[in-house]
Amino acid sequence: MEYDLKPKENTLWYRDDHVDSFCRKNDRLRFSNYPIEPTKEDDQDYASYSNELLKVRERENFADGLHVKSQYTSIAHFWLIQQMINAKEWRFVTDEDHSLMNGMYRVFLKDFRLYNAHHFVCKMDKTKSRKQTYEEHKEAKKILKDWGDAKGIHSSLYGIARVNLTERLKTHRFCEEIILPDKRAMVWLNNPIQHPLPPIDKGDVTIDCRTDVSAFENDELADMILSVNDHATNSFIQQIRRRISILDRSLVTARGKGKSYIYANFNPKYAQYAITILRTYYNFCLPYKGSDTKMLTPAQRIGLTDKVFDLKDIIYMS
Repeated sequence: MEYDLKPKENTLWYRDDHVDSFCRKNDRLRFSNYPIEPTKEDDQDYASYSNELLKVRERENFADGLHVKSQYTSIAHFWLIQQMINAKEWRFVTDEDHSLMNGMYRVFLKDFRLYNAHHFVCKMDKTKSRKQTYEEHKEAKKILKDWGDAKGIHSSLYGIARVNLTERLKTHRFCEEIILPDKRAMVWLNNPIQHPLPPIDKGDVTIDCRTDVSAFENDELADMILSVNDHATNSFIQQIRRRISILDRSLVTARGKGKSYIYANFNPKYAQYAITILRTYYNFCLPYKGSDTKMLTPAQRIGLTDKVFDLKDIIYMS
């Protein structure tokens, strides 16, 4: 984003604060002039001047450099992932974040068109209390167990949930084919399906698929839907809270009536530095045990490397 390095001096020199925008020297910029306090002969009132001045002063507090939208950052990250990971098929799980979805569809356009990429949307009500989510989890477990007993299914809750979801997918559709004069097209129906076994800390969860998954068998699709969750992102955010003290949650005061931000970070530049260091350590140096019981780092799990790195390997990497 461009802005005038000497806005006030230029405005006073060219006297272009009350002329048409096309006459201003810096009309191409978002802030083309600096508000000048109105004189007795000006038509502008003081309230309007104060409002314009406030906007300019807020802009002066921005960190120097290039400011971009979150959508551009998402596109860059997805592009980098695409270049680094040699995968033939992709499965994406997001919430309803439009910047993520827009970036994903732009970068992986070819894969989506060839049905090599599929996008699942996980929807939940984040305003619920822990007690509410726990009650919904218990209720869902009871309903699922009763359904399994009625069907004569003697298996784990996950196994019953898989069978239940497979049965419901026989009549459930995420997309519908429409016939146009010159072609056929798949239309997203915005028809999410209820997760049969919601997490204990999330409560009722619905899963939607924005791509055509009609080529999959119902049991295959059920396995994919049951795997949809936000555990990976939650785990990393938890690491941020615990390992970077300046980004930890606010402290409770001694009286327990308020919050203290005494250790909070107030400079986003240094927060970004700290998160970048942690992200590298988390992805390449910190193995964890997955559902396959193997101790692997995130980088190993997606095929970026075949070893666990040490901090020294990264710090002194040439």
